[in-house]
Amino acid sequence: MAVCKHQKLVLLAPQGKKVRCSYCHLTIDETELVDGFCPECYEVHGVRRMDFETIDPKGDDDTQYSCETCGAIISG
Repeated sequence: MAVCKHQKLVLLAPQGKKVRCSYCHLTIDETELVDGFCPECYEVHGVRRMDFETIDPKGDDDTQYSCETCGAIISG
């Protein structure tokens, strides 16, 4: 198998603020909370739970790239 030299890189957008539901533990981007309640708890149990904990992003200062050839994620 040939070794990829990562010559076709694409800059990845920084990740948004993540939150985790305290009940079902669904981790979701904060911008995906349309009405402010957990979509998983609502779909499965019919309950609008709004109790979330904030997830600290890993390597927030790192710029990340993806290699179009092999799919590797590279921090730079």
